[in-house]
Amino acid sequence: MDPLSLDWGAATAEFANEEKNAATHILIHNISTPERADRSIRFALARVKWFAEKMPPGSTQEVWFDDRDQQVSDTIRKSMKERLTPHVAGLMFMSEGEA
Repeated sequence: MDPLSLDWGAATAEFANEEKNAATHILIHNISTPERADRSIRFALARVKWFAEKMPPGSTQEVWFDDRDQQVSDTIRKSMKERLTPHVAGLMFMSEGEA
């Protein structure tokens, strides 16, 4: 079954800028291990895909991970960036500051 064929209701981002036609997802997930990071990536990709179907044409999305107070290796962050960056307009880890 295609999960996107289900009625998940309205899409509500943590932050939306209607003037820029942009949505920001802020995820507070434990990404301290490769397994947890992989689960978070799958969640983020599914959320971005769902929003892409609900948002107006030409819209953009960003994903911010609030990873403060976590021990996350550079390898995990790099892997997450490689997998998510092609699907979003911006990706940020709050522990690193600016995207």
